[in-house]
Amino acid sequence: MNPLRDFLVALTFLTRLGRAEITTSEAVRRSMPMYPLVGALLGLILALASRLPLSSWVLAWGLTGLNLYLTRGLHWDGWADLWDGWGSGAAGDRFWAIVKDSHTGAFGVMGLVLGLGLQTALFERAVALGAWGHLLFAPVFGRLCCLALARLGRGLARPGLGQNALNGATGQALAMGGATALLAALAMPYGHVAITCALTIVPLAGLTALARRQAGMNGDFLGAAIIAGELCALLPLAL
Repeated sequence: MNPLRDFLVALTFLTRLGRAEITTSEAVRRSMPMYPLVGALLGLILALASRLPLSSWVLAWGLTGLNLYLTRGLHWDGWADLWDGWGSGAAGDRFWAIVKDSHTGAFGVMGLVLGLGLQTALFERAVALGAWGHLLFAPVFGRLCCLALARLGRGLARPGLGQNALNGATGQALAMGGATALLAALAMPYGHVAITCALTIVPLAGLTALARRQAGMNGDFLGAAIIAGELCALLPLAL
């Protein structure tokens, strides 16, 4: 086990910050425990950027764009794909054909508008409150949700890049990722963390139920879990 190597593989896979290189399926599998740590780096960048002397709404839009840039929009792509598949009401092979289609349909567009709009509004709330710790915590928690969903769906893995991540979601990986998230949570009010965890039950349960109904789980599900976790980690700011 080489933690630094695993972190760099995760950083390259999840963001544009790593060094592009050919890696193996086994390396991707081993990198799963490092997902929340990658989230911590992204959160630190967002937290630092939130200190720029701009109006809260302009800065919130900037943070949304920065987050998309750093992650190459990878997780939002999965979010949109699942909205298309779920919104179509299709099942079986037809569902997976819609999810894998490179064209975004009406439901995918609606999902992106609602999701990105909500994220921007929550970023504005965080900026207005000076809640830099929340901006750091959200990406960490989102990637912990990815780990948790992958653990729940290990027996449903479909062929593809997501299969490597699902196979790497061992109990040890979840424990290591959870430890990283716990450290990030120490900077947060206890009540905020409790509400975040309670809110997250809904999307994770929904994604798990959808995967079981469609007899499979792929990387789009994991990307959607990251987005859902990030939103749930910021939603208590709106209370």
